[in-house]
Amino acid sequence: MKVDTPRLERLREKMKEAGLDALVCRLPENVVYMTDYWPHHGFSVAVMPKDGKPLLFLPEIEEEYADPDWAEVTPFGWGLLKDGDLYENYRRLLGQAHAKLGLKGASVGVEKSFEVVGPTYRAAEPVVPAAPWSGLLDEVFADANQIDATDLLQTTRAIKTDYELEKLRIANEIAEMGMNEFLAKLEPGMTEAQVGALVEYRIRADGPGYREARLVRALAEVGAGPIGSTKGTLLVPSTQRVVNEGDIVMTELATVVDGYWSDLTYVSVAGQPNDRQREVYNKVLEAQQAAAQQMRAGVSFSGPDSAARQVLDEAGLGEYFVHITGHGVGLRYHEFIPFLMPGATGTLEVGMVSSVEPGVYIPDFGGIRIEDCVAVGADGPIFLSTPRKPW
Repeated sequence: MKVDTPRLERLREKMKEAGLDALVCRLPENVVYMTDYWPHHGFSVAVMPKDGKPLLFLPEIEEEYADPDWAEVTPFGWGLLKDGDLYENYRRLLGQAHAKLGLKGASVGVEKSFEVVGPTYRAAEPVVPAAPWSGLLDEVFADANQIDATDLLQTTRAIKTDYELEKLRIANEIAEMGMNEFLAKLEPGMTEAQVGALVEYRIRADGPGYREARLVRALAEVGAGPIGSTKGTLLVPSTQRVVNEGDIVMTELATVVDGYWSDLTYVSVAGQPNDRQREVYNKVLEAQQAAAQQMRAGVSFSGPDSAARQVLDEAGLGEYFVHITGHGVGLRYHEFIPFLMPGATGTLEVGMVSSVEPGVYIPDFGGIRIEDCVAVGADGPIFLSTPRKPW
């Protein structure tokens, strides 16, 4: 497998600027960033030295998913009677890393301030490092200086390499399998939950194996009708509400493929859209495309948002656009860089990726949001998902 050398070099350069000799990470999103391996259970650890390959400690049952070209892989027993205490294994492995990398008196970056985190593949029981892990780090690195590397990791990850963009494109292509199923098979009489299950089934069934994808998950939230679709302003669960003829139906979809995320929203109508539904949908699409065209290097984070609001204001729909235009997407469903919103002062850079998702939510009518993942390219915006067409 190809190693994303530019990504690792960028991380090492940022570590050098921050005066870090090593990074010790357990959160799945950061393990993926350093090693391109998405943990299954959440007990893996990646150590990034200032020089050389990352070190990766992982449960032996997951070893086949790790790439020795990316990292120096060391499996350990976990979960069976023969394997002993997990934290004794951690103590031994981190002690070896400490000695191997010569970290006495060093500055070691750790994950202290992450409060929103991406899940492991086995999302049914997320493992979040807390006090026992922190205490172990204090013990093993008692002769080193621990530094919170949260900001460093988030800002470094905000600039995607060509390798990452291709991985994100694959995630979006797999997500679209489910969305195309939604468009093709939506009909009156289905419940919101059944629509969501249809989307997730297609992704889980056909995603693994597509363009070498291995681990695939999807979470679809569906809102239907003049009330249900307006709840799409926030992420709310699908219900047993039955879709009626003529209902607007909105599907918000999170898809993760080997640790790389897609965030899409599609809207359809059960039956044929009426004139007003067409009019509003097409204006939201126009606003979304205007925002996407502002995904250019040097543009303020607020630029895409302003472009979308201008279109909707001129159409008399601005008051119904009540959320931000977009957020970062990458190794998490929602990343913090960039935020496309009023008053945001950051500047877009080549390699940044954001959702672009203006929407309007009109009482007694319904909600319409159109969302794609768009990257800032050297020559302008790059759609990682397929833009919609007018109704």
